[in-house]
Amino acid sequence: MSKLLTELETRQKLLRFARRIGAEADLRHLFDKWDKLIALSPLSEKFEMVKMAILEVQDLLDIHAEENEGLTINGEVIVPAKINNV
Repeated sequence: MSKLLTELETRQKLLRFARRIGAEADLRHLFDKWDKLIALSPLSEKFEMVKMAILEVQDLLDIHAEENEGLTINGEVIVPAKINNV
C-alpha cells in the first residue's frame, strides 16, 4: 500500500502533471476558485463542495478514476473502480 500524500503534496503533483499537458494556469485557477468557495461555505456544505472540486480537477486533467482504483474521499466511495471481467 502506498503512502497517502498530504494535500500540499497532491497539489504539487497535480501541478507538475498540469504543466506537462499545458493546463497549469487552468488548474491554478480551479484551486483558487475552490479554495475561496470552500472557505466561505457553511460547514454543512464543505464536504460536498470538496467532492465537486476534486471531480472538476479530474475532469480538467482528464483523469479517469474509475479506470484505476476509483475515487474514495474520507472513506466514502465517490467513483467506484471499474471491475474487469477477465
